[in-house]
Amino acid sequence: MSDAARAARRGIIEPTVFALAGIAVLVVLGIWQLERKVWKENLIVTVTARLSQAPEALPARATWPNLTQTDNEYRRVGFPAQFLPGQEALVYTAGSAFRPDVQGPGYWVFAPARLAGGSIVLIDRGFVPA
Repeated sequence: MSDAARAARRGIIEPTVFALAGIAVLVVLGIWQLERKVWKENLIVTVTARLSQAPEALPARATWPNLTQTDNEYRRVGFPAQFLPGQEALVYTAGSAFRPDVQGPGYWVFAPARLAGGSIVLIDRGFVPA
């Protein structure tokens, strides 16, 4: 095979390999996006259902290590506690497409509170518009 024929063959093979690799990457990214979409839709359903439920009693401190994220994330609870003054944390946001009640810039307010048994929990006190 002449040098010209080898060069012509290599001129076809290299772009073909790169094109196939690029297509493979795009297919993998597309599949990942579809899986992410299903996960996100399930998350929205879970959050919406749990936020619409009435608050339950806070589980006993001894059971906290056994709580699972799957069963307890976004679960609303109610309990008596005393806020620790002057230790609030403000987290800025430009708004939320996920929460229709949070529109425009503002701050999420988080504050520590002491439970009757002495444990400290972090409370999401809600959104405050700027």
